[in-house]
Amino acid sequence: MNNTPDLFAPQPRARNNDPATSHAAATSMVKISHDHHLRILGVLWKPMTIYHIATLTGLDHVQVARRMPELEQMGHARTTGGTAPSPAGRECRLWEKIIVAPT
Repeated sequence: MNNTPDLFAPQPRARNNDPATSHAAATSMVKISHDHHLRILGVLWKPMTIYHIATLTGLDHVQVARRMPELEQMGHARTTGGTAPSPAGRECRLWEKIIVAPT
């Protein structure tokens, strides 16, 4: 059985020993992060940097950067091993969507 989290059943992210305010904040982000995941996957039709994804989704590049490892953990996205320049000229990882054929 696959133990990866499901994109369509997002879970709050807070540690057990975090204060109640952190748990409340994590719970409030579930719907927002789910929306971000869907927006990102909707534009990820070729390998892109977080900056390109941000431009196409209307999200901030920091929001995209937070969501990409989550999508990777869920098995919906991965890095390609390639890079492309950021707006500042620094090399950024390229991300791609993982397409899984129905079984």
